[in-house]
Amino acid sequence: MKRRTVLQTSLAVVASLALAACGGGDGNDNAGAGPVDLTIALSSAPNSLDPAQSAVGPFLSYVEPAYATLLTRKADGTLGAGLAEKWGYVGKGNTKFELRLRKGVKFADGTPVTATAVVDSIKYFVKGSGPGGAWFRPLTFSTPDDSTVVISSPTPNPDMGALFTPAFLGGAIISPEGLKNPKKLASATFGAGPYVYSAQQSVSGDHYVYVPNKNFHDQDAIHFKKITVRVMPNVNSQVQALKSGQIDLMYGTPDVAPTVKGDKSITTLKKPTTWAGLFLLDRAGTVVKGLADVRVRQALNFAVDRSAITKAVYGDYGTPVSQPAMPGYDGYSSAAADMYPYDPAKAKKLLKEAGYGKGLTIPVNYGSFDPSTTKMVQAVQDQLAKVGVTLKLRAATNFGGWINDLLSKKYAATVLSPGQGGDANFYAQQPGFTKTGIMNIFGVADPDVDAAYARLAKSNPQSSGEAAKDLTDVITQNALALPVSGTDTIIMFNSKLRGVQFPEGGAQLNSNTVWTTR
Repeated sequence: MKRRTVLQTSLAVVASLALAACGGGDGNDNAGAGPVDLTIALSSAPNSLDPAQSAVGPFLSYVEPAYATLLTRKADGTLGAGLAEKWGYVGKGNTKFELRLRKGVKFADGTPVTATAVVDSIKYFVKGSGPGGAWFRPLTFSTPDDSTVVISSPTPNPDMGALFTPAFLGGAIISPEGLKNPKKLASATFGAGPYVYSAQQSVSGDHYVYVPNKNFHDQDAIHFKKITVRVMPNVNSQVQALKSGQIDLMYGTPDVAPTVKGDKSITTLKKPTTWAGLFLLDRAGTVVKGLADVRVRQALNFAVDRSAITKAVYGDYGTPVSQPAMPGYDGYSSAAADMYPYDPAKAKKLLKEAGYGKGLTIPVNYGSFDPSTTKMVQAVQDQLAKVGVTLKLRAATNFGGWINDLLSKKYAATVLSPGQGGDANFYAQQPGFTKTGIMNIFGVADPDVDAAYARLAKSNPQSSGEAAKDLTDVITQNALALPVSGTDTIIMFNSKLRGVQFPEGGAQLNSNTVWTTR
């Protein structure tokens, strides 16, 4: 029972990280443009204002104003300064990382940001349920002086700095005063960011207001009189509010994005951020014996017309992909992109060679709470039927139901709604494909994948790019998944806003604290 609870928590993290590809991030160098208000619309209220409990993705809009992170992500995709002004690995092997804090930085309550406060905050974060916490649990910390934090990892990590950017929230440092009474963190803020949450001006579940932090170290970086995040569950209502000027930014969908085309007062930004498709979990053949044969898994990949499915399901807001990575991201491989052209005849041939010429049945669970996922998996079901493969679909109406179905081990494949990806390959591929990955429910070991992952973990900046591609090639060649589409995150915003962008090679929108107006 205890192990099941841990897995449920971990899988909820994976589900939340899937949403992470729909928003969040940091870093931009635009100058301020005068005191105005900024209003953002989101479809859901935050589960908590506590960084250790909060989801990422669009939900970062509730955390970013009040909690500065140790590091940020610049427009070119590289790491940028935050509460730390210097950082880097110590020695060789990618196991020790050092952060040097800015001098004179204070929390909103006026107390100094020290190395001890940083470590105490991260240790608290590790105990929470927020996305990314699992990456911090193996780490140990030391504080040689008040301005230095040294992080040690028991295993190599080629991208340790990413853990301290907003995408993981462990770097969103909470003050000692906040840690004294963690229950207060759910409805108040105790950070060192440019704003503080104003409970007096907010109504929980309806709108959340953030006002300037008088103790923020760079007052010129405060661009707005206040930032308001409004909860508007209906996306069509959000569009009307955007058109009328009641809000300044929203996350769009393929259905509503076309409705603002031609409106010069609204800018639409889109970027492929996650891949949607099937994780072929039962690679040892426990439930479906045939899936233990790589020829069967490869046949499934040849049998799917990705271009047709992507066009039908996502329209202009999707990209066909045959690997668990998208163009422009770490680990994307041109070799993997050519491995599985649509070829149903070859799919039938491989199935026959593997002894399944008469077909086989694969039970698959997915989340019907995401309409696009439902359309996608049903389209895959139709196409696989043409080569004799039957997908027996099990729909869950919420994440909890999806997780419970997954943990039952009755399903040989699953679909993570709305998708997976958007991280550096070291983080993106570990959950689903390595021996210890939390999505690897059947605990299947693939020596080729584990070896490629180990090579990536030990790589240096000069070799990490090729090592990341090699990992993608191995996963794709061994057909551990059935990727179908790279799906877009869509941002619709007031054209007067400046600095709204996705960092290079990243799936997460930059921080609302760095946007400006004319």
